[in-house]
Parts: sequence; structure tokens; C-alpha cells
Amino acid sequence: MKKKIIIAGLLASFLTPFVRASLNVALPTIAVELNMSAVFLTWLPTLYLLVNAILYIPFGRLGDLYGRKRIFQYGLIIFTISSFFSAFSISGEMLLIIRIFQSIGNAMIFANLYAIITSAFPVNERGGVFGVISIGVFGGLIFGPVLGGLLTELVGWRILFALDSLMGIVAAIVISQFKYEWAEATSEKFDIIGAIILSTSLTTIIYSFSTFDQKYGLFLAIAGIIGLSLFYQVEKRTEFPLIPMELFNNKTFTFGNITGLINYGVFVTLTFLLNLYFQYIKGFDPFTTGLIIALPSLSMIIVSPLAGRLADRIEPTTLTTAGMILTTIGLAIMAVINKNTNLIVEIGSILIFGCGIGLFYSPNTKAVVSSVEKRYFGVANATLSNMRSMGQIFGMGIAMLMISLFIGNVEISPANYIELSQSIRTTLIILSLICSIGIFTSLIKENNQTT
Repeated sequence: MKKKIIIAGLLASFLTPFVRASLNVALPTIAVELNMSAVFLTWLPTLYLLVNAILYIPFGRLGDLYGRKRIFQYGLIIFTISSFFSAFSISGEMLLIIRIFQSIGNAMIFANLYAIITSAFPVNERGGVFGVISIGVFGGLIFGPVLGGLLTELVGWRILFALDSLMGIVAAIVISQFKYEWAEATSEKFDIIGAIILSTSLTTIIYSFSTFDQKYGLFLAIAGIIGLSLFYQVEKRTEFPLIPMELFNNKTFTFGNITGLINYGVFVTLTFLLNLYFQYIKGFDPFTTGLIIALPSLSMIIVSPLAGRLADRIEPTTLTTAGMILTTIGLAIMAVINKNTNLIVEIGSILIFGCGIGLFYSPNTKAVVSSVEKRYFGVANATLSNMRSMGQIFGMGIAMLMISLFIGNVEISPANYIELSQSIRTTLIILSLICSIGIFTSLIKENNQTT
């Protein structure tokens, strides 16, 4: 059974990063064909992340209650069907709507993937298995830009979604082969009120990023924060909370989630920015850009499995801190590059950044999910996935805000390349400063682990 879980996990973990990474490379082409503005273009990846952030925790909790494999499998089906229909989009609005359903499927998958692994493997094997699964994640991030760039040039961007739906069918067949189910909280109830308050609050906060240059942007941010405060109060008094608040008394869980938010957020935002930088500023074609964008994932796919195995032998905090240091260094170098910078310097900084992410990913996952009781594996995994997704959204929100401030709601053209370059550099400087904070949060841990 364990081998089937690993195979299914590899396929699923490859699938969703692949479509996300391949789509990023195709964004400039999609923008031209579907007549999208620069700000609307950023909503394609951002709305996807928004829906993930809203639904990760509810679907993780549903997995604890009704079966993690069941929610995982349904998610894969939804993801596959929506990928198929995405290939037939005739407008930016249509593609955006279908991507919402694709994101729902993704949330169901990743809210339960690592919880299934944590349930099926003992604590001394989890780091290694998480490392193996990370091969699928980073493999998708490698082949996504490369194949995405190549296929976009040769066939067109629509083939990317068709290919993704085909892989989804294969993954669904493999997953249907194992019958075991995990659900340790079947006697408890789902907190609908908490889910509504959390989803509404997160949506309000995230949307405020794209409207911060307008009068009501700050109001939305404040309203969202008040909503989260209300959620906290409600959860403390609920018999079966969506997120047990006592989990946050655990330093490993709390600060592991915070650092995960920072680390994964800067990674996805950087990928988006580099696509714009190399295609618009440097003038590279989609395929060449895809090859360069694949480099950090290439270093991750080498480093992450090794880091996962090391996390079974030494303190994961040591590895996560080292990863955050490398990530910050790579970002800081990229923050000062410009059109005339030597490509070797750009590639070197990207590889340093990728090694940092790879060193951080698996040890962070093991430390956070293993720090809670078994009946909370689903919600712990979902919370970490949520925080990573929130990090991506905040990072993309910063990028959207900078693009909006420097360029405005117009299409990207040679006339505003200087402003685009300034917005990219400013975003990278901000992300570097945020990432340096993550070095310190990665050092904080609980003295004793629960599981």
C-alpha cells in the first residue's frame, strides 16, 4: 500500500504545479490572444491562489471527518475536468471562471496529500517520503516552464490544459487502486460558521491588495483583519472548531507555518516576475524563458529529497534556517539585476535561491505536520498548505500593487518597459526584506514534538 501511496502522491504533486508553472510562461501569449490588461493578467495566478487559500482548511477538516482519500480523489476529478474545459476558453473572463473550479480541485488534493502520508508512515520515515513527493512538486515546476514554453511556441497555450487533463485521468486511475481510508475525527462535526467567516475574511484581505491604490483598499484590509479576529473568538467557543486554536500554542506549528508562508510566497512570486523580466525586459522567447525559470526547480529536485532524509536524522530547524538564508541571498542578488546584467549572474542567483527553497521544503513539512495529534493531521496539513498559498497571494499582491502603481491598468508594451522593470525591482527588494525575517522565525521551535 505504501508504494501505491507514493506513486499516487508523485502523480498528484506533479500535476498541479505543472499546469501552474506552464501557464506562467504562457501568460504573455494568453494576454495578447484574449486581450488582457497587465492587472487582469495577474489575476489568473492570483485568483487561483485565492481560492486555494479559502478552501485548504475546510477541505483538510472535511478529510479528517469523512476520509482524506475520498476528498483527495474527488479533488483530482474536479481538477481534471476543469483543465479540459480551460482549453476551450474564448475570453479572459471565461478562463478565469474555469480556473476557479480548477483551483477548488487543487485545494481538495493538497489539503489532504501530506496528511495521507503522515497517517500512513511512521515519524522516522516521513521526512524521506516528503522528500520523494517533493520530486513530483518540483518536477512539475521544472517541466512546466520548459514544456509550457515549447508547446506555447509550437502549438499554442491551449494544449497545456489538454495535456494536464490527460495526466489527471492517469493519476485518477492509479489512485483508485488503493482502498484504505483515513478519518480519525468521524464523530465530530464540520464548523460551517467558522468556514464562512474564515473564507470571507481571507477574501477581503486578499482583494484589498489589488485595490490598495484606491480609497476603499485600506478599508477592506481592516475589515478582513477584524473578520479574522471574529473567527478566532468563534473558534475558541466552538465544540468542533475548523482549526483548534490550541494548535497555535505549539511553537513548531505556529512559526513553521509563518516561515512556510514567507518561503513559498517568495518562490511563486519570483517565478511570475522572472517570466515578465526575461520575456519583456530581456526579450527572450517563451521556450528560452521556460528553460531559465526551470533552473530553481532543478536545484530543488536535487536538494529537497536529500533534505527530507536529513530531517529524519537531524533537527529539521537546522535545515529550514539554512534554507531561508540561501533563499534570502538569492533574492537579494536578483533585486539588483537589470537589463545589462550578465546572464551567468542571473542564473547563479536563481540557483542559489532554488537550493534554499529545496533545503527548506521537506523539513518544514515534516516538522509542522508531525507536531500535532493524529486526528489533526488533515487540518495541520491544510493549515500549512493554506499558509503557503497565503504567502503566494501576499507576494503576488505586492507584485500586483507595484505593477499597478508603476504601470497602471494598461497592457504591457515597449512604452512602459522601464516602469515594468522598476516595479519588478521594487517587488524583489520588498520580498528580500520579508525573507530575511523568515530566517529568525525558522529558528523558533517547540522543545518536544507531539507525534
